[in-house]
Amino acid sequence: MEIIKPRIHNSAYIAPTATIIGDVEIEEGASVWDGAVLRGDVSYIKIGKNTNIQDNAVVHVDYNDPTIIGENVTIGHMAVVHAAKIGNNVIVGIHAVILNGAEIGDGSVVGAGAVVTSRTKIPPKSLVLGIPAKVVRQGEEIEKMAIENGLIYQKLREEHKSGKYARFIP
Repeated sequence: MEIIKPRIHNSAYIAPTATIIGDVEIEEGASVWDGAVLRGDVSYIKIGKNTNIQDNAVVHVDYNDPTIIGENVTIGHMAVVHAAKIGNNVIVGIHAVILNGAEIGDGSVVGAGAVVTSRTKIPPKSLVLGIPAKVVRQGEEIEKMAIENGLIYQKLREEHKSGKYARFIP
């Protein structure tokens, strides 16, 4: 039996309570925060450079359907990304859901609580909201928002790696 192990760049930050299983590649400068689960069992997961997977988010795959997340992406708290492709410089808001085969274009923002249904393709630099998610605005300012958010988490990654924030352990 072949054992499939995650591959994590040494500059990444993985919180002690994050769970990373199977065929998962995490690139340089990425961060995976407390309670997040990345499960690459029936296909693979790729997390790009400087991407942050926030607390309690779930990233999973489907048979022959990987999840590929680009560079400088924020996957918000409690979001679910399932067998989807996320471009570069994207925000997936708190508790948003991205379903099988969906594609989120570079520089886009998926608003909190939105549901991007299966096989939906979101164009670059789009703001999408609602259930099901619909494009409500497009433009350069959308991508700028995503880039700025990513920079905050790059700083937090370094602070947590350095031990700046002590953990209470009963």
